Amino acid sequence: MKMKNLLKEKLNEKDYLLGAFVASCAPQNVEILAMNGLDFAILDMEHSPLGLESMVDMIRAAECYGMIAFPRVYTIETKLMRRVLDIGAHGIMMPMVNTPEEAKYIIDAVKFPPLGVRGMNSGRGPRWGAYPDYIKEANDALFTIFQIETKQAIENLDEIGRIEGSDVLFVGTGDLSLDMGHPGDLKNPEVMAAIDKVLETCAKYNKIPGIVTSSPEAAAERIRQGFKIVSIMNDLGIFRSTTLNQINRTKELVG
Repeated sequence: MKMKNLLKEKLNEKDYLLGAFVASCAPQNVEILAMNGLDFAILDMEHSPLGLESMVDMIRAAECYGMIAFPRVYTIETKLMRRVLDIGAHGIMMPMVNTPEEAKYIIDAVKFPPLGVRGMNSGRGPRWGAYPDYIKEANDALFTIFQIETKQAIENLDEIGRIEGSDVLFVGTGDLSLDMGHPGDLKNPEVMAAIDKVLETCAKYNKIPGIVTSSPEAAAERIRQGFKIVSIMNDLGIFRSTTLNQINRTKELVG
């Protein structure tokens, strides 16, 4: 068996990838999203009670349909970063990467020598030894996503972008606009300039640009702008809005 960088492999076939944040901790939600044709699922450990036992089943559910699954890990504590890769995550997303020092700290944790200092394991990540060249292949196959979500990150973007070992610079528009003093106003010139700077930095350092959106219209706009990794929903947000519409529409019809 040979490892593959599933993110880059999909991008070789498509111009862009669509995905969802999954905060429900539910493998069946991952499976349904995969059945519906989404390209990736971000398993959200930052804003949910998701644990590793549930995550394994969520990753398996994605793999059954060829979907990419990776966690967003809240802490930059290295043991958790390594454990999610040890259980078979296809990569990792790190929020609030603000400095080149933080970026290098993450790469040290998730990459094997000589790029980092991750230790060997024989768990689900290397498929219990079925990947004979896991140590050689994992650094390229397991992708790393840095979330750019603050003014400080934008100021340090050139230094963050040049860090070897990362694959994606992903804009968290909500936190970025909040930190810039324009919460939710993505048309503010300062916010727009920051987002443009991420695209420019990705082009300069051969990184993949990613961004969060919340509607088909917004996603289409970002794709036309040049973003390649685009999240279009949160599974619990969709569940809340869809069930509310169903309830309210039924009440309207009854009168």
